[in-house]
Amino acid sequence: MQERREAILKFIEAGGEVSIAALAERFSNWSEMTIRRDLAFLEKERAIILTRGGARAVGRSFGMSEDFYSEREQRNREAKMAVAAKAANLIEPGKAVFIDSGSTAMALARLMPDRNGIIVTSAPNIALELLRSKQLPQVILLGGTLSRRSLAISAADLDSQLARFNIDIAFLGVSGFDLSAGCTVGSQEDCFLKQQLLRRARRSAVLLDSSKLGVTMPFTYAQIGEIGTVVSDGKLPAEAAAEIRKLTTLL
Repeated sequence: MQERREAILKFIEAGGEVSIAALAERFSNWSEMTIRRDLAFLEKERAIILTRGGARAVGRSFGMSEDFYSEREQRNREAKMAVAAKAANLIEPGKAVFIDSGSTAMALARLMPDRNGIIVTSAPNIALELLRSKQLPQVILLGGTLSRRSLAISAADLDSQLARFNIDIAFLGVSGFDLSAGCTVGSQEDCFLKQQLLRRARRSAVLLDSSKLGVTMPFTYAQIGEIGTVVSDGKLPAEAAAEIRKLTTLL
């Protein structure tokens, strides 16, 4: 069993990302159900990340762009809800809050308390979710070009748009989180927005589910020590959690 799982892991690491069909073809002596069970075990051990119809390796860059939002929303839902539940406790009534784009940020929008305040976001789907599920906060959507891939707004004048707001706490998403590379994303526009928010917000919190640990995307928007708080799902390896706590607050 161990040799079989190691063979599957090596095949995934060699390809970066592979489908169930490719695994079944490569390891034709094993049933698809056996392969799926091994993939579930490897994900539990944080050796791989399950995707829709396959798996990808951990601890490497996967190209210049991120997966589509619809794909990311289906993965690691339990972990994202755990992160969102912790993050929601950081929101105080009457404050100005920024909520980033992304599937973990959407979980926060759904779980956050319905309180007076201002919510600023760069994600139309999150703005609509807040309008649908919350009665009290004022919701402000930044303007610009909408990405089909990430469902996030980008614009040349984001800096001047953000200059109007005094953000008390900014909740930022992350596509990759590495002790050396820091907080990374797949696009320059997203990187720029997050850097502007870090400069302008009084507090910052990165929303981190443990599947992002060890992944590096092309653009670093902050080193870990530049982040006020890292909000995790509580499943980070002990050694990594200890290193993060040396640099910032970990929840």
